[in-house]
Amino acid sequence: GGGGGGPREPAEATERVPCAGSEGRIIGKGGETIRRISRESGARIDIERDSGECVVSGSVAAVMAGVAAVRRVLEEDRGGGGGGGRRRETEAEMPSSLPAPPGPYAAAGDGYGVPVDPGDPPPDPGPPKAPPIEPNFGLSGALAAETNTVNGVELVYVEPPEKTKPSLKWRLYVFKNGELTGEPLHIHRQSYYLFGRERKVVDVPTDHPSCSKQHAVIQYRERTKWDDDEGADVKVAVPYIMDLNSTNGTHLNGDRIEPQRYYELLEKDTIKFGMSTREYVLLNEDSK
Repeated sequence: GGGGGGPREPAEATERVPCAGSEGRIIGKGGETIRRISRESGARIDIERDSGECVVSGSVAAVMAGVAAVRRVLEEDRGGGGGGGRRRETEAEMPSSLPAPPGPYAAAGDGYGVPVDPGDPPPDPGPPKAPPIEPNFGLSGALAAETNTVNGVELVYVEPPEKTKPSLKWRLYVFKNGELTGEPLHIHRQSYYLFGRERKVVDVPTDHPSCSKQHAVIQYRERTKWDDDEGADVKVAVPYIMDLNSTNGTHLNGDRIEPQRYYELLEKDTIKFGMSTREYVLLNEDSK
């Protein structure tokens, strides 16, 4: 008898990337592009024309590299974008602009409007809306007592009151030119992580010359969200990213984000800093 019998096969994974309308760009002339992505990432790439999705399968590392490569092709084809159509929360998010249907309508809470009689008095606009929440850059707590400096360097960022540590073990996987580099960065042990070139204060150095000294921050914030299993609202630690007025910007799934504004991070998001070619893919211990 005996066990083992050779090296264990790497875990298989599958990821689907919406690509409707860009299938030809992914396949390339004579299949050149899709073969190159498969060869460089080690993943199997299939196009499902019925669903309009690109199916990437293989080992976890190969799938992450393949998905990043597919998204780069899609960004080139669409002039930027990404994120698979998922809705994310940002601070001071503006309501959707919806076309007004024909006929006399009064504004309603859902933005579409409800029919009214033209002879009716104008509807009550209700109480004024609260102004959008802005990030708090004021000094507070222990940092204020220390004049907001660490190792003699003044910090440009101060954590908000709703700061919290995550229970999920979040990680950043770093890719350069489609290749996984080094070990994953564990970013679950504190409530925020500062990125940039100033090694005296940052948690994750980004040494590319196009990156600013204090470039961006990932901040965990306590939020109340609905839990289907619990059947109730629960408090969770949600990761957000903020660009700290960097010179060359921070990109989330190919889009440059506005500075000094929180953007909710979602599993499998890709982050880039400045003009560096390094891509940081966000996963956690439960990622499949």
